[in-house]
Parts: sequence; structure tokens; C-alpha cells
Amino acid sequence: MEMRTYHLGRGVSGAASSRPGYLFFQESTLSAEHAQIYWHDREMSFVLRHLSQTNSSFVSGVKVGPGQARGLKAGDLLQLGKLELIFERVPLPVLHSRRKKEGLKEGAWQTVWNQIRTLHPKHRPARVSWEELSIFTRQLSTMLDAGIPVARALHFFSEGISGGQLTEIVEVINQKVNSGSRLSHAMSSFPTVFSDVYTSLVETGEESGHLATSMQRLADLLEKQVRMHKRIVATLTYPVILLAVSVLLIGAFVLGILPMLEPMFLSMNVPLPLPTRILLTSRLFLWPLMSFCILFWLLFWAFRPFIHKALMKRPVLRKKIARSPLFWPLVGEVARKIAVSRILYAMATMLESGMTLMHALSRSARVTGNYWIESQMGLSRSAVMDGETVAEALEVSGIFPSQTIQLITIGEETSTLSAMVKYVADMYEEDADMALTNMATALEPLLMGGMGVIAGFVVISAILPTLELINHL
Repeated sequence: MEMRTYHLGRGVSGAASSRPGYLFFQESTLSAEHAQIYWHDREMSFVLRHLSQTNSSFVSGVKVGPGQARGLKAGDLLQLGKLELIFERVPLPVLHSRRKKEGLKEGAWQTVWNQIRTLHPKHRPARVSWEELSIFTRQLSTMLDAGIPVARALHFFSEGISGGQLTEIVEVINQKVNSGSRLSHAMSSFPTVFSDVYTSLVETGEESGHLATSMQRLADLLEKQVRMHKRIVATLTYPVILLAVSVLLIGAFVLGILPMLEPMFLSMNVPLPLPTRILLTSRLFLWPLMSFCILFWLLFWAFRPFIHKALMKRPVLRKKIARSPLFWPLVGEVARKIAVSRILYAMATMLESGMTLMHALSRSARVTGNYWIESQMGLSRSAVMDGETVAEALEVSGIFPSQTIQLITIGEETSTLSAMVKYVADMYEEDADMALTNMATALEPLLMGGMGVIAGFVVISAILPTLELINHL
């Protein structure tokens, strides 16, 4: 009898999915006699063997916290819906050897092919825009605040929107809630849609009995992120369009019109000016350069899983890559202010929802999506565990300016930490908005001047041969 194998976290389509601290299974044909699941993290390795399964067309996952996962040992039983699993502890080298013998290692070309398949909408992971998610969160919080049960509120929302991935996701969540699952656990089945910060706030609201309030605060957090995202897009739209149009026009002239003028230039029997010779020579290198850039981008995109895996093994290099954009000229200051604003507002939202300070520190940095910031906030969390105050711990991270540290110190001394953190977040949001405006003001003349110089060089290069011919008549 053939043994079917699934790799959690490997991204195998249609088999299983996972994220740190969670195990999820969603396979309509999962069979207890035909399946074996391997799972391991940085510290441990396990083989999960199926014991039994009753008739079921859908197997849903349950949350396994980091502390619980570290406490697992051989023989432990885990109930996943109607599926029972047993953990077998094996050394990591033995696990790799066993997978290699069974031919479980995914080939390089198969990994690349799986990445290319994501071009088709059918094989793409579920994703929802921030704006859609903020609207969903706001409407759900409003219905919960009105006393409508969670399952009914989800049903109303799925009935009120037409099509799209969000509709399907909400319907699946509603089915899980109706089956007895908690809302946070149901949402965590879609990690590409509901982030760890999102599900953590929902879980905190469920545990405290104030889910509607937590959803309202979460909606405020998402709406702030949407507004900031729109400001960034609005700021960069004009410079990007200007740059794209200029590049297209210059490229059309050099690659389209210039080849038609070249025979005329060569038939003049007069020495061509230096700008014209430079332009004619650049045309010979432009096509290969463009082809190389396109090919490089396609290869980078196709081999992205390997690059990501390599970076995961090199945290120092990963930190350097994540840190560098935060200190680029012109855009670095804006990026840092936006990151500080997001971290502090997420932290304030979590503290107001009743989340512990340690969880708020570790999870608030994830809203930035920057690995260096997450690692620096980890230093702050360790400092708090060592007995430092919040202000002293945040100062250790090296992310927050001294003014922020002073205000948070005042918040701690006056027992208004969450309110002060929220105030500082609003202040930095305004600073980030002003910095975006200043950046756009500086970018426009720089781009226009640069494009003007290039366009002028192209025009002069085309006109000079004609003037040389007139001078030789």
C-alpha cells in the first residue's frame, strides 16, 4: 500500500500548510492508512503518524503554541478534528536520512516549477488586500458590537459581498466556527490573509470576553495601515509615471528611430560628433542589457524559494539586507518613521486589548515585515525579561529616537503606557506623512532634471550630424 507523505511548511500544493507555532491540515482525501507527516522546527524533529480517522471530508487544524510544541515527546497524542496523530521523536539527521531514503526530498526543478505555477490564479495562495481586510474587520466589529453572534455575522458578511477570494475564505471560516472552532483558530488557517498579529488580537479578545472591542481596535489599526499605504502610493505615483514615460520615449527613439537615421549619418562621409558616436555605440549594448535584466529578474523570481532558504540559514546576512533600506538616502528616514509608527500603534492596540507586554513586544514588530526590526525588538523583549523598564528596553533596540524613549518613560511613570504609546504612534504617523511629502517634493525636480539631461543629450546627438553636414557644404 502506497504511503503518502506531506511536508509542513514546504508549500506542497493541496497537501498541508503551516506557520510557526501552528499545524494545519486541509486535504479532502487524507487517509489514515496512506499518510505520514514529517514536521520539524529549529530545535526538534518529529514524525507524525496517523492512528485513526473517522469519515470526514475536511480535517481542520488546531493551534499548537510554542511552549506546548517544545513539550511534545514521543508517544504524545494530538487530536486534529476527527484525525488522531501521534508524535514520534527522532534526531534531525535521522529524519533527513529517512526522508532521503523514501525519496521525499523535493527536486530543485520541482521547486522551480511550483513557483512558476503560481503565475496561474488557480495555484496562487489566498491573498486579500489590506483595504478589503480592513472593511471586513470593521463590518465584523460593528455586527459583533450590536450583539450579533460570530457565526451569524460571518454569514451576513459572506452574503453581502459578491465573489472573490475573501468570500470563499469567510465561508470556510464560518463553517469552522459552526463546527465548534474558535474564530482565531479558524482565521489562522489562512496565514497569508490573517497575520499572526491579527489572529493574536482576535484570540486575546476571545479570552478576555471583549471580542467586539478587540475587533474595533484591530479595524483602527488596519485602517491606519491602509491610509499610510495610500499615501505612499500617491506620493510615488507621479515620479514613477514620469520615469516610466521618459524611459519609454528615450528607448523608442534609440531603438526605433535611431536605426533609421544611422545609414544617413554614415553616408555623409563626415566625422560624427562624440555624442552621436556614444549614442550609436550605446544602442549596440542596450538590447543585450535589457535582455539580461529581464532574464535576471525571471530567474530571481523563479529561484526565490532557494534564495529565501539560503537567507534563512544566514541570519547575519539577512539582517544586513533588511537593515540597508532603512538607511538609504532620502527614503531611509521615511521608512524608519513609518516602521516606528506601525510598531507603536500595534503595541498600543495589543496593550489596550489586554495582551501581555511580552507578547506585545514580540508581535508588534511583525507588522513591519522587516527581519532586522523584528530581531532588534527581540533584544527589547529580552531586556524586559531581565528586569529593564519598557523605555530602557526599547532604547536597547536602537530603532526608536530619544524623544520617543522620553515620552514612553513618562507614560510608564504615570501608569498611562498604552495611551502614551498610542500618542507617540500618532505623532510619528504625522511625521511620516510630512516626510513623504518632502520626499515627493525632492524627487520631482531630481527626476525631471535627470530626464531632461538625458533627453537633451539624445536630441543633441541626433542634431549635431546634420549641423556638421551643413558646415561641410
